[in-house]
Amino acid sequence: MWDDGDHMLVNLEPDDPADPHTFELSGEVRTRVVGAFDEGDRVEVRFRPVEYEVIDPDSGPSESVRAEVLEVRVLRP
Repeated sequence: MWDDGDHMLVNLEPDDPADPHTFELSGEVRTRVVGAFDEGDRVEVRFRPVEYEVIDPDSGPSESVRAEVLEVRVLRP
């Protein structure tokens, strides 16, 4: 986890290696989860894929998809 006070970057080890593993949390979602979990906790992330354009200086623009986080929930044993 990395947190600068406005944005939180969370790297996870997903159950399925094909799933996204890095999420940026900001705004209301970040406010709800800050301090709610620690490194090593199991969490569930609900997200939706959002298309965005990436500009590469060598190859030009291309379309990509990133995860927009809707909710993060700590899974308690």
